[in-house]
Amino acid sequence: MTLTFQNLRKHYGSNVAIDDVSTSFAPGLIHGIIGPNGAGKSTLINMTAGSYTVSSGAIHLDGSNLCGLQKFEVANQGVARTYQNIRLFDQMTVLENLEVCYYPQAVGQAWKEILWPPFATEREARRRAACMELLSFFNLQGYAEAEAGSLPYGRQRMLEIARALVTNPRVLLLDEPAAGLNHHETAELTSRLAALKSPERVMIIVEHDMDLVMSLCDRIVVMHHGKLLFEGTPAEVQASTDVQTAYLGTANDIDDIKAAAEDRRAQLGIRARRRS
Repeated sequence: MTLTFQNLRKHYGSNVAIDDVSTSFAPGLIHGIIGPNGAGKSTLINMTAGSYTVSSGAIHLDGSNLCGLQKFEVANQGVARTYQNIRLFDQMTVLENLEVCYYPQAVGQAWKEILWPPFATEREARRRAACMELLSFFNLQGYAEAEAGSLPYGRQRMLEIARALVTNPRVLLLDEPAAGLNHHETAELTSRLAALKSPERVMIIVEHDMDLVMSLCDRIVVMHHGKLLFEGTPAEVQASTDVQTAYLGTANDIDDIKAAAEDRRAQLGIRARRRS
C-alpha cells in the first residue's frame, strides 16, 4: 500500500500552487512535508483528502485514483485528516466526538438496532470501548463526558487526532498538529505520534516545528514555490545546500527562523488561552 503523487498540479487561474509534483509515501514510515509559507504544503494535504480538486495529474492509493472523488468517498478509501485550525464538535462531549465517526458504518444497520435491543446494546458497548481506548492512548479518558469546546487547547489538538484514528485509516494526514502547543505539549504529541507508526499506515505531517519534524520523521519532502525541491532523510535534508538556501537559509539564518516559529507558537497559544 503506497500513496503516490503523479505529475500533480493545482492552479487557480494563472497562479500555480502545485507544479508537477511526483513522489510517493510508503507505509510504516512517518513522512514530513516542509517548506516556507505558500510553498504548497497544505494544498497537497487538501487535494489528497478531497477538499481541493486536482488540476491535472493523479493521486493513487494502492493503485486506486483518488482524484475526482468526493471527500466522504476519499474517507471511505481509508484517508483521514486533521486541520491547521481545530474543527471539533464543540457542543458534543469528547466521547461523542469519537462515537459520531461510527455513523457511516452504523446507518445501514439502524433498523437492526431498533428491532433488536440486545444487538444495539452490544454495538454501543463495543463502540464505547473502542473510543475509550483511543481516549486513554491520548490521556483524554478523564475528559470523556466534558464538552469538547471546554477542553484546554492542547487537549483539543489531541482529541482531533484521536477522532481521525477512529476508522483506523490507511492514510493519516496531519496539518500542523503542533501549532499553538507549548514545549511540554509538543513533546507529548511527538511521543504519541511516534507510537502511531504502523506498517499498515501511511503517516504524513505538515509542520513548521523543525525540531519535531527532524526528530520524528523518517523521510521529508521539501516544497518550494509549489515544486518538489528535495526529499530524503532528516540528515540528508539538513545537509542539502539547496534546502538551506531556499528554506533554512544560511547557518546564521536558522536561529532567526526558529525565533519566528516560537513567535508563531506564542501567538497561537495566546489565542488558545483566550478561547479557553
